[in-house]
Amino acid sequence: MAPKVLDEYSLKAREQDIIDATIALIDKDGVENITMDKVVAAVSYSKGTVYKHFLGKEDLFLAIGNQAITIMHDLFSRAAQYEGCPRERMLLLNISYLIYAILHPALFKSVQCAKSPTVFGKSSEKRIQEQEQLEAKMMGTTFSIIEDALKKGQLIIPAHMEIQQVCFATWSQGFGTISLLSSEVEQCSGSSGLVVERELINQSNLLFDGLAWLPLSKDKDYRQSIELALRNVFPSELALLKAMGREFNFG
Repeated sequence: MAPKVLDEYSLKAREQDIIDATIALIDKDGVENITMDKVVAAVSYSKGTVYKHFLGKEDLFLAIGNQAITIMHDLFSRAAQYEGCPRERMLLLNISYLIYAILHPALFKSVQCAKSPTVFGKSSEKRIQEQEQLEAKMMGTTFSIIEDALKKGQLIIPAHMEIQQVCFATWSQGFGTISLLSSEVEQCSGSSGLVVERELINQSNLLFDGLAWLPLSKDKDYRQSIELALRNVFPSELALLKAMGREFNFG
């Protein structure tokens, strides 16, 4: 009897099953403990079938990284399209990064693994190209906010810096704050009393005020405006957070 030939939709569904099972394993055991044998044991497909979709665990990690970027890009794009001033939209984008980290902790924790040279060296060219395209789209979203601020005369980038460096500064402070303070992602000693969403706004405002990005925090109540923006842009995500017993406190 000839083997059943799956259509493209069924193949993608099967591949997603494998990705979802691996994400669950990462959440349970940590990315460093993932093996292809564990993945095969967690799905209802044979080892040969799993390897038809992925060259190995590195290729699988890159596929998971691509899914993470897709989720982030959706959140970032919605923040960038909000009808607020550019600085407000960038701050909303930073908070959307926290939403992503809380709702998808396994993806957030595995992001560095997906970017390692080992992963790229053992992944398919198709998946590598997909990641490059996804990252370009996500960076373009962040760039567009900064470019709008420049156009409006609300930001002047220092002579020794470029837009890419401002984007990196924004991302690095957001990643660091979330990694160190978010109990859903990681525990950090010496941070008693610090609330991740409040500190994310504080750190963002320190950076943006340092760049003289108008309006300055002394002239605008960003906590109040972000609470309103979140309700308008991310109502379904806020509902998911509430169902988890997690509500933001910017006070």
